[in-house]
Amino acid sequence: METGPGEHLLLSGPVTRPAADGWQRRIADLVREGRHAELARLPGELCGALVTPRKVTLFRNLVSTEGLLYRRDGPVLSWSTDPAGLLDREREEFSRQAIWRCCRGDEVFIYHGLTPVRPGELVIADQTTLSTVRFDALAPLDLPRRTPLAQYAELAYEMLLREARAYVGAGRVGVMVSGGLDSAAVLCALVEAGADVVAYHHVVDDPLADESAYARTICDHLSVPLEMVKAGYDGDFPPRGRAFPHPFLNVGFPWLEQLAERVHADGIRLLVWGRDGDLRFGPLRYGLHDALAGDIPFRERAALCAGLISSRWEAPRIVRTASRTRSLFDDIRSGGGLARATDFLEPVPGVPDDPFADVPAEDDYSVKDACAQLTSWRPRGIMMCNPLGSRDLRRLAARLPDAYRMIPYQGQVITKPVLRLLLSTRLPASVWRRYGRLWMSSAHKHRALADTDAFHELMGGPDSRLVRMGVVNPARLTEVLTDPHRRRRNAETLVHAAMTEIFLRHYEGRTP
Repeated sequence: METGPGEHLLLSGPVTRPAADGWQRRIADLVREGRHAELARLPGELCGALVTPRKVTLFRNLVSTEGLLYRRDGPVLSWSTDPAGLLDREREEFSRQAIWRCCRGDEVFIYHGLTPVRPGELVIADQTTLSTVRFDALAPLDLPRRTPLAQYAELAYEMLLREARAYVGAGRVGVMVSGGLDSAAVLCALVEAGADVVAYHHVVDDPLADESAYARTICDHLSVPLEMVKAGYDGDFPPRGRAFPHPFLNVGFPWLEQLAERVHADGIRLLVWGRDGDLRFGPLRYGLHDALAGDIPFRERAALCAGLISSRWEAPRIVRTASRTRSLFDDIRSGGGLARATDFLEPVPGVPDDPFADVPAEDDYSVKDACAQLTSWRPRGIMMCNPLGSRDLRRLAARLPDAYRMIPYQGQVITKPVLRLLLSTRLPASVWRRYGRLWMSSAHKHRALADTDAFHELMGGPDSRLVRMGVVNPARLTEVLTDPHRRRRNAETLVHAAMTEIFLRHYEGRTP
């Protein structure tokens, strides 16, 4: 949009609030005049660029999930949400370690020459200089000391309901309902706000991964229409004919495509999900220190300590976490407990055992989300919206004690107690009391077991880019693919490596 002589404003991402007359010009005025505090106070997601004859200003507010990237080549600044639009084969050589980690499924960003605009950041560039300015920061919500869990749950739902009201009058809104707590909370708020909603759920044949009973219970209770989308792998997987802007680090790519096609066919433009439930309300760390010294009512501390004693953790490990710097989760990450099997990959020195090491924070830049947006959602005109990522909920989460993110109780670990409590008066107990996880990766493992020839031909043949780079060992790949036990153990890595191989082949073909 032209906002002045030689001046243009470009915006990217969903706008869930009415765009009043002059709204775009107000954004341009605030960016141009450096009125950063006012820019940060604008509601909703905000991401884009203001281009003037003298300079370019890229901006992204704190709650925007847009993956805006830029690169500087001499006096020229290029930017895009699609890294494919910024490719330069002569400049970009992917490191062997980065490609290896993509095959393992680590969410590493492989383009060294591209820089993401971080949340709350302005990037200001003219012909000679480039600078960044932090214009939007998160301040934890100001609450009284020892605020009880019930009040956190009440505040969380009030904030979620306020965010849901933005979707009233926006036409029919699709909601991805997994059957878990996050999407259930979002759907409850949308229904109470009066939005016109339809729920979508991936249904699978494997009973070990089938959550459809939970989704049906939620939608029946709220009187919401539920559309079941058959999820599975067809003969076109791995999808050799598809070009991706980055290795697609999601084993469920065919599922996303099937859902996107169904949502598009139904004429849905806004698709809502519970993406940020884990980030806002799930456990980040936990230990004895949180139970003894957390900002919680005194009467709850004894109960939490008793819960720790009856938990699966040994007493010496619990005692060590009396220090604020220690967490019960430390051993999982430092010992490589989160890493996937890599039996068919060549050893690469220096690769961390922790798959999250050196990975951008999910709020900063999510490779997985960016790929899904560019390949499945945006080409079909579908905008993904994230009510749990609102500014108010982020502020509340920043204030939430770690003791309220997970509660050990009678040998169980109760995660996301805030969401469970707010749902306890709104949904049947079978939903909010749900404990444990289904074997969600079983469908992907079955795929790896079903068609070994496709994986061997793609990654182990003479045209394999991964073999040329010294990432995949073809002899070990053959051993893994001929052993059902090892195939199952390496199933997710096989899928990630196949998607990485497909990316590398198309990358060679589209760069000069």
